[in-house]
Amino acid sequence: MSGGWVVVANRRVTGLEPMGECVEVGDLFVYHRGLAAGLPSAAPFDIDVRTLTAAPALGELPTKPAQRTVLQVAEDAVTAFTSVFNEDAIYVAEDPATGGFAFFTDLLLAAAILPAWGSAARVRSAPAGTDPEATLVDGIRRLDHSVRQRRARTASGWLTSTAPRAEDFLEQFRTPFRDDPLAAGQAQLAELDAVIAGISAARPEATYASLLSGGIDSGTVTYLAAARNLDVRPYSVGTPWGDEFSDAAELCEVAGLKLHPLLLDEDSIIRAVPAAVRWLGVTTPEVVEVALTATAFYQSGVLEPGRVLLTGYGSDLINAGLFTPFEHPDELIGQGIEAVARTRTSGELANRMALAYGVETFHPFWTLPVMRTALETTPACKVRDGREKFHLRTAMAAHVTPAIAWRRKIAVHHGGNLQDGVRRRLAADSGQSDPSRVYQACFADLLALAGQGHLDDWNPDEVYARALAAIR
Repeated sequence: MSGGWVVVANRRVTGLEPMGECVEVGDLFVYHRGLAAGLPSAAPFDIDVRTLTAAPALGELPTKPAQRTVLQVAEDAVTAFTSVFNEDAIYVAEDPATGGFAFFTDLLLAAAILPAWGSAARVRSAPAGTDPEATLVDGIRRLDHSVRQRRARTASGWLTSTAPRAEDFLEQFRTPFRDDPLAAGQAQLAELDAVIAGISAARPEATYASLLSGGIDSGTVTYLAAARNLDVRPYSVGTPWGDEFSDAAELCEVAGLKLHPLLLDEDSIIRAVPAAVRWLGVTTPEVVEVALTATAFYQSGVLEPGRVLLTGYGSDLINAGLFTPFEHPDELIGQGIEAVARTRTSGELANRMALAYGVETFHPFWTLPVMRTALETTPACKVRDGREKFHLRTAMAAHVTPAIAWRRKIAVHHGGNLQDGVRRRLAADSGQSDPSRVYQACFADLLALAGQGHLDDWNPDEVYARALAAIR
């Protein structure tokens, strides 16, 4: 595991030099590691934060919200542009005394950046609360969604300008209009299929894998990939606490695929905790626990090099998969919009973990065309007779058996009782009932290791053991 990252600073940061390459671009210092194909030979250039690729700048960055996060570097300026959904973070460190600043993509790098300005990297002592720019490290901000911020060298120093932000993109979905369940579901399937077609067209020789539970979301993605005759290998993860192998096998039989079950022991799941915290950059229990399945899957090494991974992640949020009881349709609309908005700070749809393990990963539900179609769908289509994702299930019922289409919803971290099992294990190991204390202690240990130059070369068992010792 070796995570890629980029830092663009207007001061030299000596603590970063042993960790990666440094290129001077006019008055800026660009540090990087794991940047595919390196940097272009001349500025200006764009660094795509999601894919960690760089290319010559083709012009101005978008003026309207887009699903793209970019650092555009010129010899006298750097512009940060964040996605409308802010999946992949750009962090900011500033030194008001000297005018120093750094944009960077890995929160743990704060341990090298802040000391360059005479400050220590400290874990935030108070909860982040509702501040969308707060992070786990004091003095470090995360740029909010849909931000366009430029820092340019002038005769009097560095000038910061932030473009006014238009109304939140999500607000346009307060009045959904797709009111026929079958038509709405079919429209979403068509957009999903188009996304998968686009992925495969750009990779004509690629082979694929899917992370398959017993649910309709990963089942839909897997089915559509198989229907396109892609070479897709479905994996389903089980633990000693349970599994969804039989449910996943039903979908595979219909799709003409062979299921590849992966049974992980309890220690393998717990060993994934430090890495999940590390790549998320948050310690919210629900978020960490959702990520454990994918983290343990990446760590297992079972995925053949070169296989492109497809998931069903994100569908719950846009298709009322986790709705709470409501009396008025506007309440469910609000739940959906708020669920999407929360991901802007959670890191759960980020691509950094996949990059670290060298896996090209896509979440077809979490693409603008699919999300737009889902958010345009009315509450009466999404929830009917107490069933969530009614529209998606109705459309998929034409392709799979009723048992598959209408199977009761189980969240990814609830499937196989994973969340309950993890929390019981953490409580037994730590003597604490609050799992967030373990996750926070893991992050604190990882930050300290990064300050010693060990950004990724650490042992997860040792990190976990030190975290437990710190809170006992």
